[in-house]
Amino acid sequence: MNIIIHGSIAYDRIMNFPGYFKEHILPDKIHSLNVSFQINKLSEMRGGTGGNIAYNMVLLEETPMLLSCVGSDGETYLHSLKELGVRVDAVEKYDDIYTAVCHIITDRGNNQITAFSMGAAARPVHFDFSTVDPKDALVIFAPANNKIDSLQFIAECKKYGIRYIFDPGQTITDYNGKELKECIHGAYIFIANDYELQLTMQKTGLTEPHILERTEILITTLGEKGSVIKNHKEVIDVPAFLQHHLIDPTGAGDAYRAGLVKGLTAGLPLQQCGYLAACAASYAIEHIGTQSHTYTIKEFRERYKYHLHTICPI
Repeated sequence: MNIIIHGSIAYDRIMNFPGYFKEHILPDKIHSLNVSFQINKLSEMRGGTGGNIAYNMVLLEETPMLLSCVGSDGETYLHSLKELGVRVDAVEKYDDIYTAVCHIITDRGNNQITAFSMGAAARPVHFDFSTVDPKDALVIFAPANNKIDSLQFIAECKKYGIRYIFDPGQTITDYNGKELKECIHGAYIFIANDYELQLTMQKTGLTEPHILERTEILITTLGEKGSVIKNHKEVIDVPAFLQHHLIDPTGAGDAYRAGLVKGLTAGLPLQQCGYLAACAASYAIEHIGTQSHTYTIKEFRERYKYHLHTICPI
């Protein structure tokens, strides 16, 4: 199946704070916040939601197409993705600006503060969805930091009958209520974490049943508590697959998305899609960075079976 990912390409600067944010942030002074955190480790790695999902799809033996942008410093990143097997022909290159950069500070409790410099991620991507066969395609709209492109591409997917997943993630604050309604309406799946779902309902005035009137499937991710998958017939609780030590939660959501898409394109039942997503996410949290983990399909199957004690369906 033709898997198309619309999401950002970025460099991640991941910083570890050995304490807790809550010990340094005074709730009654939040209106005049002025705080500095002493970092004990800094790592720069390849990231961005689009790049991360594509990387995880390759681990699952898929060859996705990536719609994104890079700047003058992005050629090495693109070459790496291409060498892995990601289709990058539709990635735009802008030489007058840098590739996006994400600064992430993680505290001892795995709470995170993120600052994102959009760079080339704010620039347009030129792609014609009329060239896509709707019978053999699945598109995922993940945080791309270019809302105009996302709105246009989603409208095109609706026009041409192409199934799409809407997962705005941290860019959800960029959308107003009307735009969120338009993106959710007609989506195959709408994905949000519990905070993002509450924000969506606040902005749109929709309840969960109302959202399910507009999309076939609603997925709510809950971090270490797993995720919940709902459609018109059932509610599926998916536990987190915690294998070894939780080192860094950054990128777990992107790995989850990849595992989910793998299951969907294989035509598996929703419960198994959720389990594949959870299994993929479990690898990401065991390493610092979003593309530091690796595994073979054989290793993936073994971990899947270890947690479920069933025959792996892939």
